[in-house]
Amino acid sequence: MTDSSSSASPDTLALNEAAAEWLVRRQDASWSAADEQELHAWLAARPAHRQAYSRVARTWEDLSQAPRPALASDAQAAGRPSPRLPRRGSRKASVQPGFWGAVLGQPGFSKAFAAVCAALVLGGGYGWYRWDNTPGYVLSVSTAAGEVRRLDLPDGSRVALNFGSTLEVRYYPRRRELVLNQGEGFFDVAPDTGRPFTVDARQSRITVVGTAFNVRNTPEEVIVKVSHGRVRVQPDRDKARPELSLGAEQGVTVDARNATYQAVAAVPDGVGGWRNGRLVYRRTPLGEVAQEVAQYLGKPVTLASPGLKSLPVSGFAATNAPAAFLEALPDLLPVQVKRAPGGGYLIQDR
Repeated sequence: MTDSSSSASPDTLALNEAAAEWLVRRQDASWSAADEQELHAWLAARPAHRQAYSRVARTWEDLSQAPRPALASDAQAAGRPSPRLPRRGSRKASVQPGFWGAVLGQPGFSKAFAAVCAALVLGGGYGWYRWDNTPGYVLSVSTAAGEVRRLDLPDGSRVALNFGSTLEVRYYPRRRELVLNQGEGFFDVAPDTGRPFTVDARQSRITVVGTAFNVRNTPEEVIVKVSHGRVRVQPDRDKARPELSLGAEQGVTVDARNATYQAVAAVPDGVGGWRNGRLVYRRTPLGEVAQEVAQYLGKPVTLASPGLKSLPVSGFAATNAPAAFLEALPDLLPVQVKRAPGGGYLIQDR
């Protein structure tokens, strides 16, 4: 086992942590002139503050040099046709527009009039039931290792799908239903009060009308974080209560075993930051950080003691350089990071 540790003093660690938090805050769209003045005052208070800020800034700049993953939208922006199918090794995407999808897509055709026509054609209550429960648009897509895809849905909603993910989409006349079977997705939902938009992940359900949020579905838990707007989360969709209401900068973690849940914070500019190849943390618990970084490492990141889970982490990690981020942790936290022969990492108290 190789060792990555630091002999930094507790004072240095505290200053590095404070400097990292300033750096992350400064990336937020909400950063104001008053915030800038407050930062300058902090830097001027002690030479050690300036040194810590420069030291941490250099570290994160080095970690940010690696290019982000290529996206399908990059090809479109460059004027080249974007491939619509997953890369080799991922399951083939299937799209079925359906009869009513084709009808509703005709220019000038009223959705309300289409609904009346559907009821008349299909006949009576059963006909209405069939119409209401026949999807007009169906999509199944999965992503391979290292693949990130962006999807434009017919209602104007957009989905970014992280690597190793599987998503099913079904649009009905009066509802939009998606199932994230595994992996991670960022959903930017077009408002439509007449058709709620739901995402199921394991036993949990997220319901919105129009907002942007991120869902990560792992074997251990489901994590929901809101970028803007509001969402409703049912930790266990088979039970009407509790139903949680989340706004911007809010999130929740749901245990996959028993649907117990815990509130978590969401960094506004960090929700779905993986789309641009960067993970953003602001006082994020080390336990959550370790789990997310392990996904990109492809190897386990183990915490040696339960007390390490709650240590706050602030900083940036490049999704294609997760090892470099882990090896920089001893500069921010009182920990040692040891590399295992198999490629995994062990984080211990120092």
